[in-house]
Amino acid sequence: MKNITLILSLFILFRPVLPALEYVVFYDYIKNELCVNKDKPKMDCNGKCHLKKELAKTAESDNNKDKQHTFSLEKNLTYYTEISWELPRYIKIKSNLKPLFTYDNRYHFSFATFVFRPPLYP
Repeated sequence: MKNITLILSLFILFRPVLPALEYVVFYDYIKNELCVNKDKPKMDCNGKCHLKKELAKTAESDNNKDKQHTFSLEKNLTYYTEISWELPRYIKIKSNLKPLFTYDNRYHFSFATFVFRPPLYP
């Protein structure tokens, strides 16, 4: 369970970095196939336009998630009835049973001002 939580938290932590990591891993494919400016070699884009789009998508999805979680909650109480119960304050119970045991506190603190020293035998 701890491993799953750790993996999930790491994924959430590194989610904004994933497009940059993907750009580094698939650099040749992005440069040759997905680059918008591959017809203009003077711009020296090398797929950075695709990376910029992916980072913008990630940032936009994060902003959308923040907006989706904000909502207002409004509830109206339409019907209310107060129910009162009256219970007796004291209930007397008569019993002929005797207690099985009683608590007897026989502890007594004896304050001594001197330190007891055992006798010395020669």
